[in-house]
Amino acid sequence: MKWDLILIRYGEIALKSSYVRRQLIEKLKSHIIKSLKQNGISEYKLRSPRGRIFLETDNIQESLEALSYVSGIVSYSPCITVPTDIDKIIETSINIGEKHLKDKVSFAVNARRIGDHNFTSQDLENTVGNHLRKKYNSTVDLDNPDFTVNIEVRNETTYIFIDTYRGLGGLPYGVQGKVVSLFSGGIDSPVATSLMIKRGCEPIALYIDKGRYGDKRENKRAVKVAKKLSRYTPNGIKYIQIDFEDIYNEIKNNAGKKTCIICKRAMYKAAEKISKKTKAKGIVTGESIGQVASQTLDNLMTLDESTKLPVYRPLTGFDKTQTQQISIRLGLYKESKKDVGDCPILPNKVSTISNINEIKKLENQMNINKHIEQIIEETTKKQTLTP
Repeated sequence: MKWDLILIRYGEIALKSSYVRRQLIEKLKSHIIKSLKQNGISEYKLRSPRGRIFLETDNIQESLEALSYVSGIVSYSPCITVPTDIDKIIETSINIGEKHLKDKVSFAVNARRIGDHNFTSQDLENTVGNHLRKKYNSTVDLDNPDFTVNIEVRNETTYIFIDTYRGLGGLPYGVQGKVVSLFSGGIDSPVATSLMIKRGCEPIALYIDKGRYGDKRENKRAVKVAKKLSRYTPNGIKYIQIDFEDIYNEIKNNAGKKTCIICKRAMYKAAEKISKKTKAKGIVTGESIGQVASQTLDNLMTLDESTKLPVYRPLTGFDKTQTQQISIRLGLYKESKKDVGDCPILPNKVSTISNINEIKKLENQMNINKHIEQIIEETTKKQTLTP
């Protein structure tokens, strides 16, 4: 049994107007092609009849792996294609079932149909199901089968498959525009960035270098994780690094319990200036409500006040376990979880409630805005990271 084609499904793209839908499908196809090339696949055919994309290739396994990196794909299945002929469909279904049904496991047949035919989807399920049951003496279980034969009839061609792989879902990469992501390389910020990628955003990863107040391991981790995450983009991830050592020095000596709030506001301000330079449309963070003291609702409001740009927090309602699960699924967790030491300027007690006037007064005393202008002009390093 040899699969000869991969059936690719998209979701919300189908809900768009016909003009927008065509644009998004073409964008999705171009990203599929780029992902295939990254896996060394150069020979294939790609077509997109209404509601589906079909990938014809001899490199099925490599192509399945390539599709797992493309946002906008809901699911995909390797198929065997046959003419829409009942006898041929039955014969192929029996051949597929031989490996799975010889041990007398339960099964189901799931059929859907597009076009005009002299049979219904239910007719097809009953006919194929009866032949499989008699051939292998197996039990039909429509609620919880051990094995399912899926049959998709599309006019004169039928696609038969048994496995459906979960895709990233969402929208094609980049169709919503750019965002600047505060990116440490830990567990949270890469996952938050990935969720914006699947919503059609193009992230610019902004890494804040702490200088002598940081650990070089963190810098290396951020670069490695960004490279891994870049596989989920067609052209790599823009990575920007700025030196916050002077700002950390000011905050350490003057902020006290307000250290975390003022530090994070400074990062927001820097991200806003980078956004203006790169024409990005917002700031992305890995914050989750109440996860740490600086992420109380009160403090998040104070953080938001530091910028006129929208702040996107995809992990707002996530707990740590949920975020870790996504990190593992994306292949980022092993690198992201590496210990890079604690923040050396973290105060013994972090304020969970902040007064905006008091915060602004401290920022003015430390000339935070002036420092940010200077470091962006003098220390910004840019590169594009690829796997």
